[in-house]
Amino acid sequence: MRKIYVTAILRISIVRRVMYVMPDLIRHLKDSGSGAGMTMHKIRGQMVIEVIVAVSIFAIIASSSVMAIVGSLSTARLAEEESQATFLATEGLEAVKSIRNQGWGYLTAGIYGLSKTSGVWAFSGNSDTDPSMKFTRVISITDVGRDGNGNILGTGGTVDPETKKITSTVSWNFTPTRQNSVIMNMYVTNWQLGKSSATIPQFCSTFCVGLGYTGGVCRNGRSQCLAQGEIPENGGNHLCVIQAEGGTCCCQL
Repeated sequence: MRKIYVTAILRISIVRRVMYVMPDLIRHLKDSGSGAGMTMHKIRGQMVIEVIVAVSIFAIIASSSVMAIVGSLSTARLAEEESQATFLATEGLEAVKSIRNQGWGYLTAGIYGLSKTSGVWAFSGNSDTDPSMKFTRVISITDVGRDGNGNILGTGGTVDPETKKITSTVSWNFTPTRQNSVIMNMYVTNWQLGKSSATIPQFCSTFCVGLGYTGGVCRNGRSQCLAQGEIPENGGNHLCVIQAEGGTCCCQL
């Protein structure tokens, strides 16, 4: 009986002890659970931030790469189109030379297009386009003025009827809002100069071209011609301004 009583007392004591400790245990577990939830919440929040940062970095890198690729393609296309425009502008100058060879009288000041029939070039309209209809070419022919020594002037001077300035302009729309152009210039002279009695040179330069030289200039005496590696041609002396030692027409090789 005593043994049962003692056992009962011990059990009651244990229950009381458990009942005493239980609130603290429950509270601890609650606090632990709350801390774990907060920790998980922080981890999830950190992951979201990391994902946002990663996506932002990827977007920046991707957009930069796309811009670089687009820029590279645009540069390549511009180079290709400029090459084609340069070819057309050069072709325009060669076409004018061909027309000049057909007859100097065809080269009158004005704005022209070009056409080619059976391999023969001719002026046609005010402009022409390539087969793709992308490039437009315009040929401009202007008179040339020279000073007393036969030098070509930008403006003014005496008009040289045996020389023309040719400008070949090719333009196209690279984009709907951006127009590009290639412009090339050259001077042409009457290559038949001196072959016809009706053609009378008015300058030393055109006189020399008529003899097959590349050009000519008036200098003060033969010695100056020779010093510059030029050939004095007495037949053109009358076209030079008479100076103290006499005007000498020096033809350039």
